[in-house]
Amino acid sequence: MIATLAEAALRSFVLGGVVWFGLNLFRVRNPHVHMTAWVVVLLASLAMPFVMHWPTLTITRLAVPMPAPDDFLPADLSMLEMSQPALPVASGAAIVAPARGGFSINWWLVATIVYAGVTACLLLRLMIGLCLTWRMARAAKPIAGAQMIAADVRVSRDVGGPVTFGSTILVPPQFAGWDAKKRLAVLAHESAHVANRDFYVLLLASINRAVFWFSPFSWWQLARLAELAEIISDARAIEVIDDRLSYAEILLDVATSMKPRPVELAMARASTVRARVERIIAAAAMPVAVGWRKRLWIAAAIAPVVIVSAGMIAYRTPDLAPVTADLGEVPAQHYRPFVNFYAMGPASVFAIFREGDEIYGQLTGQRKLRLTVGSDGIASYPASSGEITFPVDAERRSAELTLRMNGRDIRAVRVAEMPTAAADSAALDQYVGWYRVTPSRVLTVRRDGDRLQVQETVRGPAAPLAEGADVFSIHGDNLLIFLRDEQAKVSRVLVQNAVFGARLAPRIDAATAQAIEADFARRVAEVPDRFREQVPVAGGKEMILRGIEDLRHGTPNYDRMSAPLAAKVHRQLNETQATFVALGALESIFFRGVGPGGYDIYGAKFENGTAEFRLLLEPDGKAGDVIFRADGNDELGGILPCSEEANVRGRAGTSPIRIMVYNELGDDIRIFNLAADGSRKSQSVVRPNMTWLATTTVNNAWVIADKAGRCLEVLMPGRQTRFHNVEASNLGARPGRAARRAVPIANGEEMLRRYIEGVSKGRPDYGYMTSEVADITRQQLPFDQAILARLGALRAVSFRGVTALDSDIYVAQFANGSAEWRIGVRNGTITKIALGPNF
Repeated sequence: MIATLAEAALRSFVLGGVVWFGLNLFRVRNPHVHMTAWVVVLLASLAMPFVMHWPTLTITRLAVPMPAPDDFLPADLSMLEMSQPALPVASGAAIVAPARGGFSINWWLVATIVYAGVTACLLLRLMIGLCLTWRMARAAKPIAGAQMIAADVRVSRDVGGPVTFGSTILVPPQFAGWDAKKRLAVLAHESAHVANRDFYVLLLASINRAVFWFSPFSWWQLARLAELAEIISDARAIEVIDDRLSYAEILLDVATSMKPRPVELAMARASTVRARVERIIAAAAMPVAVGWRKRLWIAAAIAPVVIVSAGMIAYRTPDLAPVTADLGEVPAQHYRPFVNFYAMGPASVFAIFREGDEIYGQLTGQRKLRLTVGSDGIASYPASSGEITFPVDAERRSAELTLRMNGRDIRAVRVAEMPTAAADSAALDQYVGWYRVTPSRVLTVRRDGDRLQVQETVRGPAAPLAEGADVFSIHGDNLLIFLRDEQAKVSRVLVQNAVFGARLAPRIDAATAQAIEADFARRVAEVPDRFREQVPVAGGKEMILRGIEDLRHGTPNYDRMSAPLAAKVHRQLNETQATFVALGALESIFFRGVGPGGYDIYGAKFENGTAEFRLLLEPDGKAGDVIFRADGNDELGGILPCSEEANVRGRAGTSPIRIMVYNELGDDIRIFNLAADGSRKSQSVVRPNMTWLATTTVNNAWVIADKAGRCLEVLMPGRQTRFHNVEASNLGARPGRAARRAVPIANGEEMLRRYIEGVSKGRPDYGYMTSEVADITRQQLPFDQAILARLGALRAVSFRGVTALDSDIYVAQFANGSAEWRIGVRNGTITKIALGPNF
C-alpha cells in the first residue's frame, strides 16, 4: 500500500509540475483558468492510486539488451519451492547474535503504522470539524431581506466573521449593524464561494492532503486552491460594490475579528489578507470570468497530461524468425512391477524389476531396458550410452549395489524393496487410504468400481493403470508403487516421475489427511496477500538463526518442527551439518521476499560463502518446511574446453554451492564429477528440456558429456555458473553468454500472455509445455491462480532483460499490482517458467 501511494503521489507531483510549467510558459494570469486547471489536477490526484497503469502505450521495437548478472537470480523466481535438503530451524537453546548482526526492525511495518496514524489523525480532525460546523449551521437563525442575494444566509453567535459552510453563509450578530456597502461586499464575496462550490473543492483538497500528507505537493495544492478561491471571490465583491479601496478596507476590518474553524471557508484569514489587499490595490483590471464551455476546453487540454502521468509504456518485440513445432520423442512404454529401488542422488532412483521370467532396469526419467543376467551374478544393462554392469545377488535383496559405467563405479543405496509378485492379485481395497507425499500434500486413493482413483491435493483425479502386483502408472510416466511392511500390509507408496524424482509417502489416517489439506487450503488463501505485500512472517528470521546454530552443533530441536520436516532433517543431519560447518560463522541475514508458494525467502552471508533459506511457518509457530540452497562464495567459476579435462582436479574444502544445469541439446546428456585424481564419477543422465540439480563445492569440476560419454564442456561451479544452459550453439563458451542476445525470444511475450491467461482460469494448456514445466505448473497452480485472481486483469507486459539461464524477464502489470515472470521458449514450447514479485 505504501509503495502504491508513494508512486501515486510522485505521479501527481509530475502532473502538477507540467501544469504549472504550462501555465507559466503561456503566461496565463486569469485566476479562473488557474482554478479550473488545478481542480482537474486535484481530481486526478485523488484518482491516481486507482487509475495509474490503466493507460498503456505498447511500442513495437527491437529491445535493448538488459541482461541480468550471472550471479543474480532472485530466490523468489526459482522453479518453485520444490523439496530440497532441509535445514532444521528451531531450537530451545539461545543463540548469540552474529558480530555484524543487530536487532531486526521491519521498516515497512513501521512506515505503514506511521502513515496510518498520521492519516487517521488528519481525517479525524476534518470529520470532527465538519460535525461541529454542521451543528452550528443548523442552530443558526435564517435571515431574509431586500438586501439578500440568492443564498442561504444565517446569523450565528459562534462565528466572529462571515464564513461559508457548504451552500450556507454564516454571519455574526454584528451583521445587522454594518453599513449597507459592507453588508453587500460580504454577501457578494461569500455568494461567489457558494456559486463556485469552493467549499466542496477545498474539502476534496483537504482529503487529498490527509491521504498524501507525506507529499509537499498536496499541502501546496490545498493552499493554492484556497488562494485562487479568495482571489475570484474578491474580484466578484469588487465588481458588485464598484470600489476597490473601500473593499480593501472592509477586508482588513473583517480580518481583525475572524477566528475561523478548520472546515469553514472564511472571508478573511489574517495569514492571507495582506497579500490579497496588495493584489487588490495593484490590479489594473478585473479578471474575465470563464464559462463552462471554456472550462471543458481547459480540462480537455490537461487530459493528455493526466493520461501520460497515470500511464506506462510497454514494449513489444516483433517475431524475428518463424517458429516450428517440435513434436519431441515418442512417450516411453508403461512400467512394470519393481523389485528393488536404489537411490543414486536426491532425485534419481535406479529400479530393478521383473516381468515374468525377465529382469529389467530403469533409471529415473529413462526408458526401461532388459537385463542379461549371467551365472556369475553380473547383469548387463545395455543402455544407449554404453554398457552398464552391476552385481546382483541371488535374492536381489542387497542393501546397496555398484553400477559400472565406462569402467567407473557408482554406489547406490537401496531405499525400498518390492516383494515378489504373488500368484493372485490382491484386492484393491488394501490400497485405499491417504498417503503424505509432501509436508503439505496428500495422495488420496479411492476405489471406483473395479479400478482405483487417485488424487493429490488440489489436483484433479486420475485413474491409474495396473501394471502388475502393487504397481500402477499414470499417463505412462508417473509411477505408484505400493510397499508393504513386515505383516505384508500396504504401509507406503513410492511416487516417481521424471521431474521430482522419487518421493516415499507413508500412509496416514483420515484426520491427519484432513488437517494437511485444510492447512494447504489456508496457505492458498493467505498467499495472494502475502505475495502482494511482501512482508515476512514474524519470528521467521530468529527461527532460522537458531536453526543454523543448532545445526552447526548437530543438535536440532525436532519438537519445534512439523513431523515431516523433523524426519527429513534427521535423515540428512550429517550431510547438512557438514555443509554449515564448511560455510563457517554467520555474518548477516536479510529478507528477500515472499515466494509464490508462501515461503519467506532469506539470504545469508557466511564467513565462507552465501546461502538462501526458504521458510514455511505453521499456525502453531512450528517450522512446516525449510528449503536450503548454498550459493558459493565470490569465486566466479567458469566453463573450460574439454582439452582441459586432464588438467582439472577437484578442490576439497571450498565453499558449498548448488548448481542447476538445464539440457537444451535435444538429446540426453551425461554428467560426471571429476575426483581429485582426475577420474570421472558418473552422477546422472539428463533428458532433453530437463533440469538437474546438485550440491557441490566451488571449483569442484564437472564434465558434461553426450550420451556416449564424449566430453562437451567442463563446468567449474562458481558465481557465474550456478545456473547453466547446455546448448549446441554455445558449448564451451564463457559464462554470461545470455547477455549476447539483444532481443526477447520470438513469441516469448505471446506465450507468456497465453500461460498467464490459462493459469488465471485454472486451465493451463499443458500441450505447449515441456513435461517438466507442465508438472511444475500443476504443482503450483492453486497458488499462482489465487495470486493472479488478486492481481486482477492483465494490463501490459514489458520486457526487462535476460537471465543467466537464457530466460526472458518480463514485468507484467495488472489492475492491482505487478509481478515478474521469467520464461524460456524453444520451438514454440515453454521450457522454463517462474513467477516472482516485482521488487
